[in-house]
Amino acid sequence: MTAERPRIDPGLLAELLEAAPGRVRRKLDAAPRAAEEWDWSSDGPVWTVGTGNETVTLTGPRITEASQAACTCLLAPRCLHLLSVAGLLAPTGDDDADGPEPGPEPERSEPPGEPAGDRAAGAVPPRDGEPGPPAPAGRPGGAGGPAAPAGRSGVAETARASGDPVADPLTAPVGVDGDARAAAALAWAAGARTLAAGVRAAGSSQRSELLRAAATARAARLPRLAAACTAVAAGPRDHATPAFALAEYTAALTGLLDTSWRLGGGPEGPRPAPTLADVGIGRRSYTEVGSLRLYGLGCERVVTASGYAGVVTHAVSLAGGARLWRIGDVAPGGPDRAAAVYGAGIAFGRSALSHRDLGRSGMVAQRVAASADGRLSGGSATTAAVSAGCAWDEEPLAGLWGRPLADQVAAAVAAQAAPVHRTGDDLVFADLTVTGEAEGGTAVVEAATGAPLVLAPDGAQDLLRARNLLRLAAEPGLALRAVARPVPERPGFLVPVAVHAPGLPLPAAWKGRVNLSLDTLPSAGSAVPSRPRPTEPPGADPGLGALTRVLARIAEAGREAAPDGSALPARLRGHHLPTAADVLGEVVGAARERRRTATGESVVPPPDRLARAWLAATTYLGAAHRHLRVLAWAERVGGPHRPAA
Repeated sequence: MTAERPRIDPGLLAELLEAAPGRVRRKLDAAPRAAEEWDWSSDGPVWTVGTGNETVTLTGPRITEASQAACTCLLAPRCLHLLSVAGLLAPTGDDDADGPEPGPEPERSEPPGEPAGDRAAGAVPPRDGEPGPPAPAGRPGGAGGPAAPAGRSGVAETARASGDPVADPLTAPVGVDGDARAAAALAWAAGARTLAAGVRAAGSSQRSELLRAAATARAARLPRLAAACTAVAAGPRDHATPAFALAEYTAALTGLLDTSWRLGGGPEGPRPAPTLADVGIGRRSYTEVGSLRLYGLGCERVVTASGYAGVVTHAVSLAGGARLWRIGDVAPGGPDRAAAVYGAGIAFGRSALSHRDLGRSGMVAQRVAASADGRLSGGSATTAAVSAGCAWDEEPLAGLWGRPLADQVAAAVAAQAAPVHRTGDDLVFADLTVTGEAEGGTAVVEAATGAPLVLAPDGAQDLLRARNLLRLAAEPGLALRAVARPVPERPGFLVPVAVHAPGLPLPAAWKGRVNLSLDTLPSAGSAVPSRPRPTEPPGADPGLGALTRVLARIAEAGREAAPDGSALPARLRGHHLPTAADVLGEVVGAARERRRTATGESVVPPPDRLARAWLAATTYLGAAHRHLRVLAWAERVGGPHRPAA
């Protein structure tokens, strides 16, 4: 399977591509995924790939040196066989694009870092399953400012300076040093040229430039930028295959340009101070936050496409304001690992509690270390004692359900749209009543405001949660108090993490709570009526769809795909979207710009202006879509919340 194959360092792949003759690169561009059809086999750490006439040999789970990749071809290592194989092994934005750095292993209670794409885990991009100690993330102060580390110690200094032991450092400004700014400039240049050419015309030369930028960003300790570069670099390889999605590629290119610009790349001009969220978190650093009185809220199963599985327990501390935390055990393994971990003891503060018990009780922990995104790590100095939990309808936890649902949803949608968010910021606390309708593994409920909502599983593979929701749907009139995650693009749809259902005949040890992705509810003994679920609000497109298509077309085909004339800007103004018309006008002007040389020739200028205009347009588009989603959610839940324009 592809997931089991070794990975190649992006810098090494860039070197191989740059060293290859032009005729070899042209053949590679014509069939970038030809190696998929070859015969792959493994013998321990050694992989062999039979091409028919030649054999490629790979040694080790991570290819970081040219000596680890060989081919029987006389042209090796500049041959088409080796380059085709290496091209398939390149990292993507969801992969660990870097080898593990030296350092001690984390405590078992802290997972090795769930993948960025896993919404349920609330993960911080970009590394997948990476253990170990912190990596410095740059130096605050910027140009002319004082230098101080922005990795583990930078997070610690932010918390101490605020006077709040649980201050959120993700939005605290940090500076970047010269190496980081140089990496950002290199990434911006690579991204701008890729945009101007279009992914359809970008070949191995452009891909090597992006991979070189990724390797430079890794060396400068900029994991989010490195992940964006590798994600975009996969586009030229995959654009002619079903694996390519233009919307995802456009989002990745937007992330590359936005991140590199915030870190100092691109044209000079005013820009916001970079934050830890812009730098990204590769290896999470942990800072001692003192003592915490934790109340368990629930557990959820984590199973990722990249081969990790386990359980995450959500807990809340209330001193100084409600703050959500998480204790997890996620490691390489299949779905069966989640069930095993759920009932096993957690290695946090030498406590004998299991995740199943912690999600329904409480804990007092001392000398706790936490990451910037709210993950707790039980180091050797941490001690913890089991304490009584609290019912969700009693203080102090009852207050979590007192905030208007529309306001909670707006905050959760904003958190999910951010590149990095603190754990729990994407959750809402809702009082619901089951109406008894179900369809396709969903249950229809009614919020306290009277709004109809749908409880749905998190994807087609979330079978246990789907079965449990059908069981709940068989109890019309059942009152539920839920912790759930809204689906931004589907107003009215919630993915429930846990519910408090005192009206169900549950085991006493469950204390009325059900972790829907881990516990199995008893059968209702009767069929659940399948009826149409509440209609979703119409996805009215006030003209933004046309702007989306234009920007995606430019990402695919380059500056030559920019439309001419004023019909579309006029249409946008007719939809009362003057800002959309303005940003589109800037993009078209930059794409069609030509300059005269001293000899009178008309030439295409550098792509910086186009990249900046395109980035401004995609940024506006993302903000507009989020605004409309929050409005649709507010209309659905019947709350008074209206986001600021």
